[in-house]
Amino acid sequence: MSTERRFRTPMTSVAPSGEPDLRFDCRVVCHAASLAADACLYASPDKNHYGESAVQLYAVADGYVMRFPRVADFTLTPGHIDCQLRDPALDYMVEVCLLGHVFSCYLELSGITALHAGAVEVDGRAVLFAADRTGGKSTLVTSLVEAGFALLADDISALTITAQGARCLHGFPQLKMTPEQARRFVTGEQDYPLVHPAFTKLSVPLQALGRAQTEPLPVAAIYLLAREREAGPDARTQIMPVPASEAVMHLARHSFLWHLLETQRGGRAFAPGAAQSAAADLRIDRFMRLSRIAAQVPVRHLHYPSGYQWLPDVHQAIVDDVTTL
Repeated sequence: MSTERRFRTPMTSVAPSGEPDLRFDCRVVCHAASLAADACLYASPDKNHYGESAVQLYAVADGYVMRFPRVADFTLTPGHIDCQLRDPALDYMVEVCLLGHVFSCYLELSGITALHAGAVEVDGRAVLFAADRTGGKSTLVTSLVEAGFALLADDISALTITAQGARCLHGFPQLKMTPEQARRFVTGEQDYPLVHPAFTKLSVPLQALGRAQTEPLPVAAIYLLAREREAGPDARTQIMPVPASEAVMHLARHSFLWHLLETQRGGRAFAPGAAQSAAADLRIDRFMRLSRIAAQVPVRHLHYPSGYQWLPDVHQAIVDDVTTL
């Protein structure tokens, strides 16, 4: 991605290998563009302070507009994301929106699956971790990075499907941590910015804790986390396979924008690359991609005891399991 914007979280610089495949621009526009009501494909059930759907998706002539009312409009077209910010005082929201809903939507429209999962490198392959809220994903991924495993993605894992199998792309070099996690894993006192003023999680640059893996890697496994909070002295880590028929449902549930993609009306993918059919319905295309991922990649249940003291044992269980796949 190329951009002239300076992000709060330092981005990873990589050696140029031809033209970038995505351009991001941002500017302040005081008045929102008029969008036809019948062009709205999705309006979130969550409302803002004015009773408006907090996230809206519209189809336009050359792409899509993802609207965050009274905050910003993001126009998504092949190879380009353009942000029109309503108020300079809301500049911090650009990254909140872009690095979450907007970028995930762009990936899905481009034929790339965006899973709500963290990913690290283990033995030259990508290992993904998905969990429900409070399932321990952030703690486990952060502890693995602190232990020396390279980070591919903290929150959004982007998967492509090739003839050789599924591959995980490098994401943004940041870790979202609670203040408690930052005190435990990051050396030295630092004032890290909040991810969002309404929440306590901090945006910690990866360089404060570990290293990034910047090349795409084949996916070894996807682990569905189940943290056991009432662990006794005999607690242990257990890893169990998930049948492919069930794996598709789990992957759908852990897609970053599953609610949007399941309820949108008539959306069509666009094709930054020639591999994606521009006429494919988003829901059908997404289901087919998830099915192929489930057929190619082992999906596993990972049950492990809660508590920082157990994390080294969990790390070893993951490494041992990956070597058998």
